[in-house]
Amino acid sequence: MATHRPTPRTTAVVLMLMVVWGAAVHAVVTPGGKILNLHDPVKYKDCSHLLKAGYNVSGTHVLWMNASASFFIDCEFVDGQAYNVIQRRVDNVVDFRQPYNVYTVGFGQTQGSYWAGLNSINYLTYTGNTKLVIYMQDWSGHNQNVMYSYFRVDGSQYRYQMHVSGFSGSIPDDLSYHNGMVFATYDYPDTYSCAVHMGAGWWYNYCAYTLLNGRYYYGGKYVPSTGFYDGIFWKSWQGFDYSLKFVSMQLTSG
Repeated sequence: MATHRPTPRTTAVVLMLMVVWGAAVHAVVTPGGKILNLHDPVKYKDCSHLLKAGYNVSGTHVLWMNASASFFIDCEFVDGQAYNVIQRRVDNVVDFRQPYNVYTVGFGQTQGSYWAGLNSINYLTYTGNTKLVIYMQDWSGHNQNVMYSYFRVDGSQYRYQMHVSGFSGSIPDDLSYHNGMVFATYDYPDTYSCAVHMGAGWWYNYCAYTLLNGRYYYGGKYVPSTGFYDGIFWKSWQGFDYSLKFVSMQLTSG
């Protein structure tokens, strides 16, 4: 998958959004490539809203939580279904060892590795996008997909507590182990300081069965430098000591 770095044109596009709609674009996530609904004055709430309006080309779009708060996201349109991509890992260009406040607003770039932001994820799950699909690929090109029929992230006052259930997939369920956990980072850690030792922001549960925001290691097998497995792992598939090549977390209302 190609990645696109910010350019002067990208900066101009962001400024144009501010001028056209008279409101700041509240996002740390950088738009990758063309913003496909750039000149549309409608404040779309999610990718499904865009699909119903006739948008069907996957790529970067701007969504609105309300009249003044917006965020960039990658919408994937597949077989008549709209998916809001809330996380993607494709390389080590983006450091996922970030402080709590950065995880709340998001970081990275929509056509590369990025995190949409806890505020955006909370908003999307509370507007009906409560089905989670996770796509994973190892370094041999093998793919695994899992789905959860219910996924919700609570607001900041609840430390973005995560709720997940209704698993289906061809590999065992590892995410449900984290059900009910609050989000933790190295500067706002969990009870057992897992986030301090493992680096990434995540819903730790003494510590993790899966860590999709982990450190990006090339090649699969790795030896952690801290003594804690900190790669991008799904323990029931390749184990704690295998860091995956590709991961994408996507929300849909379908």
